[in-house]
Amino acid sequence: MKEYVSMKRLTGKWMTGFLTGIMVVAAAVFPALAGTVDSVRLEFTDRYQVGEIVEPELECRTSGISIMSIEWNKETKDWKPGSKVNGTILLSCDDGREFLSSYGNKSMRIYGARLTGARAEEGNLKVTVSYDPVVQLDSPDSAGWSNSARTKAAWKSVKYATGYQIRLYRDDSFIRSIDVTGTSRDLSEYMNKEGMYYYEVRAVGRDEEDRKYRKSSEYTMSADYCAEDPGDTDGQWRRYLDGSKYEKEDGSFVKDEWYRINGNWYYFDENEFLATGWRQTDGSWYYLGDDGNMLTGWQEIGGIWYYFGEDGSMYTGWLESAPGEWYYLNADGSMASDVTIDGRRLNASGVYRE
Repeated sequence: MKEYVSMKRLTGKWMTGFLTGIMVVAAAVFPALAGTVDSVRLEFTDRYQVGEIVEPELECRTSGISIMSIEWNKETKDWKPGSKVNGTILLSCDDGREFLSSYGNKSMRIYGARLTGARAEEGNLKVTVSYDPVVQLDSPDSAGWSNSARTKAAWKSVKYATGYQIRLYRDDSFIRSIDVTGTSRDLSEYMNKEGMYYYEVRAVGRDEEDRKYRKSSEYTMSADYCAEDPGDTDGQWRRYLDGSKYEKEDGSFVKDEWYRINGNWYYFDENEFLATGWRQTDGSWYYLGDDGNMLTGWQEIGGIWYYFGEDGSMYTGWLESAPGEWYYLNADGSMASDVTIDGRRLNASGVYRE
């Protein structure tokens, strides 16, 4: 009886060892029995390059899952900040598990983008997402004054920028910050005291929503300007159906001449009306804004860039706007670009650098 019990126990131990061996072999021969991938985590991290939109960095945070490829429905050169693009990611499983037939928001966790679909396909997992591109805005490459009174700040537009921020100073003391959507701003209302004025400007998104996708640029500083005599401050403007006139304190109207009013230069024709647009006087061309202000510095008119000196006259020929930075203005004043002149190659922005 004792011998029988001993043999039974021995048989039980042998069977346990045998079954364990079978399970080990089965796991090695049939890796699919390792189970399924119950959840996947993908992370998109925004990347910034000054002035250009680049693809986000993509990482899979689930062990044993590899990213095989990612494709976008548009080339990055056609992306716009905050305007969604669609991506397709193909994932593979490296540890023998199988993907579920599909995944939802709870099992397919996406960070930095939005899940639109996830389905198994020929042993891999095809995931589709939508993503909102972002950009680091470039700084304005020049900041100047667009009228002879130097009260109107002006700068070149920045790619992808929808707004700008100005910070105005007098004698190195901060006066105020101003938000604008265009590429110029008349600051005369804040420049009503003698002193040395300058401003700095940066590119931004125009509102809170735009700023989610546009990282503000560094500031660009303007040249100094020493405020001088503002000219006539005692007369008054008169508005008529045919235009505007300026009545002096003595009751007479300005006629057929350049005239300075509150720091700005204007031209009045032979009929006493305020002139606007192109004007040729004394052999030089000038440009008067919609408000009649004589413009100076770089100006974009009808989609073409021109440069006007401090006296308002239009430049032609070579112009060194900064040390070692040259532009060429054609005979009609238009800025040349993407061309070679006098052996100097101008880039697409019209610049030749020594």
